[in-house]
Amino acid sequence: MLRIKKDSQANIATNKYVPLKEISIEGKIHSFAADVTIKQIFRNDETIPIEAVYCFPIEEQAAIYAFTARIDDRQIEAQLKEKKEAQKEYNDALQQGHGAYLLEQHENSQDNFIINVGALPPGKECHITISYVTELDLVKNGTNIRFVIPTTIAPRYNPIKRGITSPAGTNSKYVQSSPYTIQFQCEIEKNNISSVSSSSHPIQIDFSQQDYYMIKFGQDNTHLDRDILLDIHLTEDRSNTILAIESNALMVSFTLNEKDYQQAMNNNNIEITNEFLFIVDCSGSMKDENKIGFARQSMLLFLKSLPLHSYFNIIRFGSDYELLFNDATVICNEQNFKKAEQLINKMEADLGGTQLLEPLKWVEEHSPKEGRCRQIFLLTDGEISNVNEVLNLCRSMSKSCRIFSFGLGKSPSRSLVKGLARSTNGCFCFIPPSTNVDIYVGQQLEKALQPSITNIEIKWNLSTEITTAPTNIPPVYVNDRLIVYGLINDESFVFNHNTIIELYNNTNKLSEANVKRIPNVTNDETIHRLAGKALILELQHSQLPSSIKKGSQQTRFQEYNQQIAKSADDYKDEIKKRIIELSLKYNILSPYTSFVGIEKRLNGNNDQMVLREVPIQISADDQHLQTHDNQNIVRYLIGEQKFDGLWYFDSEIIKELTGKSLNEFQRSINQELIVTAIIIVLLETRFSSLSSMYYGIVQKARKRLFDLLIKDNTKFQTLLDDVRKQL
Repeated sequence: MLRIKKDSQANIATNKYVPLKEISIEGKIHSFAADVTIKQIFRNDETIPIEAVYCFPIEEQAAIYAFTARIDDRQIEAQLKEKKEAQKEYNDALQQGHGAYLLEQHENSQDNFIINVGALPPGKECHITISYVTELDLVKNGTNIRFVIPTTIAPRYNPIKRGITSPAGTNSKYVQSSPYTIQFQCEIEKNNISSVSSSSHPIQIDFSQQDYYMIKFGQDNTHLDRDILLDIHLTEDRSNTILAIESNALMVSFTLNEKDYQQAMNNNNIEITNEFLFIVDCSGSMKDENKIGFARQSMLLFLKSLPLHSYFNIIRFGSDYELLFNDATVICNEQNFKKAEQLINKMEADLGGTQLLEPLKWVEEHSPKEGRCRQIFLLTDGEISNVNEVLNLCRSMSKSCRIFSFGLGKSPSRSLVKGLARSTNGCFCFIPPSTNVDIYVGQQLEKALQPSITNIEIKWNLSTEITTAPTNIPPVYVNDRLIVYGLINDESFVFNHNTIIELYNNTNKLSEANVKRIPNVTNDETIHRLAGKALILELQHSQLPSSIKKGSQQTRFQEYNQQIAKSADDYKDEIKKRIIELSLKYNILSPYTSFVGIEKRLNGNNDQMVLREVPIQISADDQHLQTHDNQNIVRYLIGEQKFDGLWYFDSEIIKELTGKSLNEFQRSINQELIVTAIIIVLLETRFSSLSSMYYGIVQKARKRLFDLLIKDNTKFQTLLDDVRKQL
């Protein structure tokens, strides 16, 4: 069992157990949405009360609507409140000796969430349950639905601190392996489904149920080192429209085909796309070949697909950024093509940290020439912490460019990759490991080479006032799914089942959905929650009005700019206020609200309570990233080796290091020999990437151990092999 490490090397023997013991996830998928329940079990194995803190990811567009805690036979239903009010209630309850539970969304990383389990008594177990609904993405030219459950937050580069920082303002550490594992099962409604597969995990499919498939992991003890991906393959005869209705709300989904697109374009002037910028993440976190290798493959395909007489440039970024050509863009001729090809073939992840903001600032300063439309292809694993700052800059460029973003690796920042595209009316896609890059690249290229369908309007044709969510319908591409919600203010309204809901582009009718065809999707608050979330996301991604953006930076304009700054602050405050109102109205979590639950206790006392932050298992494709904790452990072990090459730890320290007591290892030899064998194997297996630090001391220990075993190589190798199996 892995422990939480303290910063002090000398205190390694006093480290405590990780309080998170188990995670299970259950999903139910119905046509356009999924309802997901996450269950987490925390247990206090210490002799004093603890406050457990756990940071974990959920999709940005998820609408979290319930948070409960169960301890002994008591169930605590958390209430949604403004964040500051909830935090005060939580803190006051702990000071008064009560139990308290808090769930928050981080304001700067929209896909990071924090659970606080306050004052968990010694020997007690707490069961946390979180429920949310989320839209499902349509991928592979509209043939697949993709269901994604993020399970780990990849280490993210903080440009201010110039290094990897803990997520969401916590001090949680990244570790190579964690003691807690995940269980997963998912029900998928059978309508219009031909098959189900997963590129992330082995799965088992139970076909025995009449109405749904049951999906489970195909193996036990699954760790949280990669996102869970389910690809749900649709039948050929599927409908391009979906309609779902619940009390005073409805959802309509349209998937436009090539014919719809051509109809929309007939009466529009199509602007020729002729300027391409390729921005490639070459930071250290891209070192794994699954990421930088995919980036190279993608770039070569992009390059070979460039239209004749188009203009292009390549920007590599990390701690700094490098341009292939000094001009903003150059014409794609044979000479420039070969220069680009040479760069791509030798491209490595050798630029340090992940500072995406600076190259985007350069792009903003070098706007496209008049008459050109700029398309940006951005490839990254998204491991940055300043997501909001980056997205705000992208929104300011949305009139002059579109970003087509690619998320690489097993656990990219989904909020960043999606946000880059949404903020500029582009498209996003995620390239899972071990998949064909050319399919994803080809689809994005096709979209980039055609204008999107804009000026879209929904005609509800209902005899009542309807609030549309989102209020501004985003651009649509061929084979992409558009989901729009309608909220009905009149609670007495009854649907007319002869109504036809229509999709228009200017005066062109593109598609329609008939209310007669109502799938049995939901009879709960799913549509209300997703509509509320759509409105919140729209507000979060909104731009400042042009009238309150910065003007001249000259000193003589300072007073005027101060007025603009005040107007900008007022605008942001109004947006925040509106988000809070929507969050509380639909009872869904937002960056400015929190779920809080209080467990009243008689004669409670939390004076001895200590903080325990659950370590986060590092993503499988970030295993090369080491935290300072690991280095401190290795330094501690180096310092504790005696002159003769052996270690003389007692059973307590061995248990702190390995999770097992000394008597669980074979004891047919002297204690110092078995302890030394344990430390050798521990260093060589769990800290192999730091071998340059400990190589000399391990060689010294190996030689000393070999000599004490009377230079019996069989006995020496058997001892190490036995320890390796038991760790």
